[in-house]
Amino acid sequence: MNHRAEKKIILFILIAWLVRPAFGIQKIKIVDGVKIIENKDKPRLKETVVFELELTMGGSEAPEESLARPVGLVVDENGRIYVADSKAAKIKIFSPEGKYIQSFGKKGQGPGELNMPGGINLTSDGRLMVEDVLNRKIIFFSREGKFLTEKSLATKLGLVNLLLDMEGNFIGREIVVEEKKMFFVVKKFRPDLSEVFQLDKYEFPNPLQGKINLFNLVTFYQLDSKGNILYAKNDRYEIKYYDPRGNLFQIVRKKHKKVKITQQDIDDILAKIPSTQGMNVKDRLVFSEYFPPISFLSVDPADRVYVRTYEKGKKKNEYWLDIFDPQGQYLARCLTTAIPFYWRENRVYSIEENEEGYQVVRRYLVRWPAK
Repeated sequence: MNHRAEKKIILFILIAWLVRPAFGIQKIKIVDGVKIIENKDKPRLKETVVFELELTMGGSEAPEESLARPVGLVVDENGRIYVADSKAAKIKIFSPEGKYIQSFGKKGQGPGELNMPGGINLTSDGRLMVEDVLNRKIIFFSREGKFLTEKSLATKLGLVNLLLDMEGNFIGREIVVEEKKMFFVVKKFRPDLSEVFQLDKYEFPNPLQGKINLFNLVTFYQLDSKGNILYAKNDRYEIKYYDPRGNLFQIVRKKHKKVKITQQDIDDILAKIPSTQGMNVKDRLVFSEYFPPISFLSVDPADRVYVRTYEKGKKKNEYWLDIFDPQGQYLARCLTTAIPFYWRENRVYSIEENEEGYQVVRRYLVRWPAK
């Protein structure tokens, strides 16, 4: 073989290596400046990620220590856990060891009072920001539970699910009425609630006029360490990445297994919906043949993305989690009861049902395979 032919072979091997598809990635393409990643259904890592249960909070029979309907939580730098209990209209504080410390919050509509607390955020200056759905306001407390100030949301129709970034801006979902039609609009707001940009807008039926598929109303949005917004609707397995200015720069997709909705699934969902006076909400609900591909979306401090699916395990409340690296590559898969709600380093806090069917908060140590 002459020298020139040898060089051609080496060059061919190098090119083949550089353009090879990454393991676990089906296809990567750039469309209008947006990186689109199509993942296969097998993760890159063969070993599983383990969620190791460390402690459980809220399962006590004592009323103050138990959790009636936990809907949000945050953890401070000292490991203290603050849980928003919607039904009790209180914020409950637990130690890093999971011991109950105290509660604060008075039910009512006055300054600093709570009616139905929803999300809870920890501000960059160390305050607790509590979203009150029924009172249509956000309330700021010290970590000891002292009322500081509040901001009315009365100018916004149904602004909920607020997510706070490090600059004090909000990501939230607002109801907008246009020409007798109702829309959910996901937006970024400044601290004064003026709009920065719109992420998504989609119509949903008026519950007084027709049937509702609850799954069609669900959206997910999370922030990574750079302030990018990860957004997903559960009508498809697709995660969109927006930079802090609202520019779409990456889309991650994955093939998924369709999970059929059984009658038992429907009965379990209806049993969890509280009865209301007047209109029976349960009579207005309809269900698709299959569950949507996404049940929950979460981002850890290393910017890995966790997608909780509706694929069940053998144990009660056990589901498969798909895990992606920051570049959107399908990295790993694991089976767990945990719903990865809030991260603090390599530990995750989950709001889930215990074996008796009561809502609790659990902390897990997340163990990755050794390299």
